[in-house]
Amino acid sequence: MWPRGNSKIVDGVKRCASLFKVLVNDFFLVACLDDFIENARLFIFETFCRIHQCISISMLAEKLNMTSDEAERWIVELIRNARLDAKIDSKLGHVVMGNNAVSPYQQVIEKTKSLSFRSQMLAMNIEKKLSYNSRNETPHWAGQDSSFY
Repeated sequence: MWPRGNSKIVDGVKRCASLFKVLVNDFFLVACLDDFIENARLFIFETFCRIHQCISISMLAEKLNMTSDEAERWIVELIRNARLDAKIDSKLGHVVMGNNAVSPYQQVIEKTKSLSFRSQMLAMNIEKKLSYNSRNETPHWAGQDSSFY
């Protein structure tokens, strides 16, 4: 059973099971079945890893519809391919996630990029608003001047 507070993950697992039935019965999509299963497992696993530091391999295997040995081999492949920063504790049957702390320097860079982008969007929106307002107003030279006639 999944630990408490993971209802979205449980819902995702249930939806994947129902989508699996659809793919098996669809003539055109059945060719994508293996890719779907692999990507669904990866997505669920990555989501679960973001939440928890230590994960039981047997629980993961059950939820990902694999045997414990298959799940362990699958996780080892993820670690080998550098898609996962983790270690496997074979004695306890757990996956221990690595520390993915972001350096303060990287945090400042990301915040600066975000601030720059948001500032550009704000400036563009202000320009759009000003140009829209100026199109709806009558220019001063187009106004009626009784002394002209």
